[in-house]
Amino acid sequence: MTLPSATNKTQSCALVSEWHCSGRATAWQEEHERQALIELPLTGMDLRRIRGREAVVDVGTAVLHGADESFALASPTAQPRRTTSIALHEELLSEVAPDFVSGTVRTSARTALLQQRLRHQATNSLARDELGLMLVESVMSDARAQSGALASAPAHSPAWRRLADDLSQCMAAEFKHALDLESLARRCGASPFHASRVYRRVTGASIHQQLNRLRLREALFRIPDMRGRLTELALELGFSSHSHFSSAFKSEFGRVPSIPAE
Repeated sequence: MTLPSATNKTQSCALVSEWHCSGRATAWQEEHERQALIELPLTGMDLRRIRGREAVVDVGTAVLHGADESFALASPTAQPRRTTSIALHEELLSEVAPDFVSGTVRTSARTALLQQRLRHQATNSLARDELGLMLVESVMSDARAQSGALASAPAHSPAWRRLADDLSQCMAAEFKHALDLESLARRCGASPFHASRVYRRVTGASIHQQLNRLRLREALFRIPDMRGRLTELALELGFSSHSHFSSAFKSEFGRVPSIPAE
């Protein structure tokens, strides 16, 4: 992954960029980041192996890479991928995120809304810099909350973690299609009951909640380009109607989908 030159930025600002991959399936390959980096996917999914832990990276995930750290990346599908990338200089990292740790984080609705604002409402460099810093703060808040929850959660077996990851991968790859619990579980080699129980215990969310989360984040990032075609977007993402979509969107983000984030 290549970032644009940061020569026009001070070390107190985050360098925000966006990268795009046209999409192809790839096996595991080693990558290396020279400086601390936060990645926030907008479309597509891939797999990461960071500090020995594998994780599914989808539109509801932030990836934290430490400076001069290596990791592995694989793409199990040929889906195109687009990602917001935020590079953090050492000075900024020590001020905003002194507890920065490499890994993956499930992002909050607030983080998703800030990411959407950064892409579509930052009309000048000052607004872009400020929103970039706010986004970094929000991701770190998500990371701290998740770290605290994990510290108090019971340990799970490797088999349970693997099943939860398999279910996450299937949903990340197929969330635009109609999915039912039985077929999803069978694809991952489990019964519907076992799949549902394991996913909820390991991740803290139900399969239905995760599926909706993926669909709603995809919708959030695409709404500015849909030019009012919300029913078309709702049906494409698996919602039964415009009203079903609007209700779910408002429940997740606190606003109806036709009103842009402010």
